[in-house]
Amino acid sequence: MNNAMLQQVVEALPDAAAIFDPNLRFVYLNRAFVEENRKFLGFELKAGDYLNLLCEAYPHLAQQCLAYWLRALSGVRCEAILPAGNPAIPYKTTFSPIFGDDGRVQFVIMTNRNVQAEVEALANERFYRSILEHLPVGLHEFTPEGWHTNMNDMQRRILGEDHPAASGQPYNVFNDPLNARNGLKALLEEVKRLKTPVKQELFLKYVEETQENVTRIQPLYYETTGFPVLDEAGNVAVLFLILNEITEKKLAVLSLEKSERLLHTIVEHLPVGYIQFDNFGFIRRVNQTQRRFFLEGETPRHARGMHEDAFSRLFQLNELFVQVLQKGKMVRLEKKLDNPDTGQEMFLDLTMFPVEDPVDKDQIVVALVDDITEKKQQELDNIKANEFLQQTGEIGKIGGWEMDMFSQAIRWSTQTYKIHELPPYAVMTPEKALSFFNEESRKRMEQAMSACMERGKAFDLQLAIITARENQLQVRVIGKPEYRNGRIVRIYGVIQDITEQYKIRHQLTRNTELMRLFFDTIDMGYAVMDGDGKVNFINRKAQEIVDHGKVIGRNIFEVFPSLVGSTFHSRVQLCMQLQAPVSFSNYLPATDKWYEFLLAPMQDGNISIFTRNITDSKKMQRELRKANEQLSSLNKYLVNQNKQLEDFAHITSHNLRAPIANLKALMQIMNEADTEEERDQYRGMFSEVIYNIDETLNDLIEVVQIRKDLNVERERLGFSERLQKVKDILLVDIETSGIHITTDFDAAPDIEYPRIYLDSLLQNLLTNAIKYRSTGRRPRLHLESRPENGGVVLTAEDNGQGIDMERYGSKLFGFRKTFHKNKDAKGIGLFITKSQVEAMGGTIQAESRLGHGTKFIITFRPE
Repeated sequence: MNNAMLQQVVEALPDAAAIFDPNLRFVYLNRAFVEENRKFLGFELKAGDYLNLLCEAYPHLAQQCLAYWLRALSGVRCEAILPAGNPAIPYKTTFSPIFGDDGRVQFVIMTNRNVQAEVEALANERFYRSILEHLPVGLHEFTPEGWHTNMNDMQRRILGEDHPAASGQPYNVFNDPLNARNGLKALLEEVKRLKTPVKQELFLKYVEETQENVTRIQPLYYETTGFPVLDEAGNVAVLFLILNEITEKKLAVLSLEKSERLLHTIVEHLPVGYIQFDNFGFIRRVNQTQRRFFLEGETPRHARGMHEDAFSRLFQLNELFVQVLQKGKMVRLEKKLDNPDTGQEMFLDLTMFPVEDPVDKDQIVVALVDDITEKKQQELDNIKANEFLQQTGEIGKIGGWEMDMFSQAIRWSTQTYKIHELPPYAVMTPEKALSFFNEESRKRMEQAMSACMERGKAFDLQLAIITARENQLQVRVIGKPEYRNGRIVRIYGVIQDITEQYKIRHQLTRNTELMRLFFDTIDMGYAVMDGDGKVNFINRKAQEIVDHGKVIGRNIFEVFPSLVGSTFHSRVQLCMQLQAPVSFSNYLPATDKWYEFLLAPMQDGNISIFTRNITDSKKMQRELRKANEQLSSLNKYLVNQNKQLEDFAHITSHNLRAPIANLKALMQIMNEADTEEERDQYRGMFSEVIYNIDETLNDLIEVVQIRKDLNVERERLGFSERLQKVKDILLVDIETSGIHITTDFDAAPDIEYPRIYLDSLLQNLLTNAIKYRSTGRRPRLHLESRPENGGVVLTAEDNGQGIDMERYGSKLFGFRKTFHKNKDAKGIGLFITKSQVEAMGGTIQAESRLGHGTKFIITFRPE
């Protein structure tokens, strides 16, 4: 082939092509090759250029291309996929040698073809084949006549290894008799007829499951979808079948249907009344308990409205129905009614809650009605019993405890917390409970608990504890196991503070022998008696008190029959029962004298009886008590009067300063007003401020005149109303400062409190927020009230200058203590506020950071 013909062939090629000689010099380049490389080189290649220009343009391909050039020059045709450009585009490059007449390579034709689309198509084909192969559903491909052509791995597993299609044998889905029975053949025939996808739930086969040597037959349900692939003429070219196992879902639906029937039976036989309303308030369903109890056996008509139902009207269900639907929350309440048949009270527990209809997706409302009269009466009886037990525990310093064996949770009664000097909300664990015992007592307690848990052995121990406040006490701990189904489920018992009894017993034990030597010489009656009442010893003083013949060796209750059933008799029995000292005083009408007795158990089982005449002491105590009560009342009266006078003096001097300053400011503004209309407006403000000042003065005068009362009079006051009064007084300061005041008194809108104190408190909080505002931002003050522990807490938070609490925290509420350079600061406002709050039994605290504002927390205690 001559060069001219060769150039024509290269130019006619559809791909970019070029010819180079054995010297690696271009001989001819077609237009496509020149344009393709100009995009990457920035200039055009031409005949005579060397191939090293391509190496410079594509340095990452230089070595690889040189190898292909040399192979082509050696007479080997080669091709490769080479990337070029950024981003890289794959090109299929072919190097074809052209031989001369002498059999040597004369030229090499190099062609480049962009194969980006082919590479992507090949990658996509592999990607989609991988997806179809690993689909979680079975995919089966058939010819229009039903012959198997292909399927994915899931379909092979569904059909099983023995199926003809899975083992490579010819298989026609329409000729399989099983498919005629299970509906698969009919589904695919409908797909062919309609030429559209068809989906059905089919039961295709059974599977055997063996568990614990028991074989069960389990049905397999599939969501079966057939769809056609049409050719250009609109005829079915391929049939596809998708199988998705839904056995679990299908069985769940069947189970749900059974559950629905069971639920209907349960609802109908519920021991409580059941009423179902639709979202318009019409009764759709009522169970037999509700019909029998409230409708006297009447079968309700469908769509009965709650306005037609006597029970609904009685309970005002229409209001509760709207509340439940709007808020979407359950409402539960108890109603007390008078039984028309017996005339006795009856209690009903009514619960209403919203439910979404699973079919219509509408909100329905269900009402449950339960007769809880017996339960309510039992609760009231339990409350009374608990109050009685609590009072008994407080008197005897006896508390209860229990430990759950499964959760190891510890529960203490209120009195047990008191004995340990802990708050009743403290969380208790076995380790923490044991930590209160000293080392020796802890070991004994651990041993007793172990024996109780392992062998069910009850225990009764006297131990030593150290309370949370470091006080040492002697306690008696009793524990018993509780069994359920032959197992110990909990250990419970009591703990009693016996510190006083222990001290007395311990002291008596140490000194008994020594005291015996002196009993006959002391001016106190002393006797020793056994448990049956036999007197074993009596000293001279006791003999004089008895004023009877020989009593030693005789039963005291036989000598003095009047003692049987008396206070003395009951205390002797109590002393023997508790084995603890018992002291009491007793009046003897026959002699018109008072005697004090102390009964103490002895180690040998006898009882020591100490007695002395306290008649003179009793009379003196009675007179002294009267004198102390009078003196205490007078002292409290004088202290209260003095405190009130101090408070009223401070209130008068402090609380009137701000209103008078407002008057001065209003006067100055009015004098500077340009028009008479403006002056009239300020005159109206004058009247308002003067009215409030007059009201404050009248309140002060009225309180000062109450000289005999020990407390300032309280009244029901609203926070919002009193704050508005203060804002009216401080109108000018508020307008001048631009302060933004917000409130939230919804949780606790009012309080029982002296009006003059509350106004003073609010005024001080507001004036402080104005006086100590920050110059860099608009002043703000937020007041909020909330109930807490039977009282009310008021918080006032501003965004002012703040206070250095580390430096001034301890002096914050001191008299005439100031912490800013503000010329208006007098150091008395917070002192007055603290005095007033504490006088009413409350507290005031402050939280502040310099530059970030201050928050005051005032706690008002109930009267």
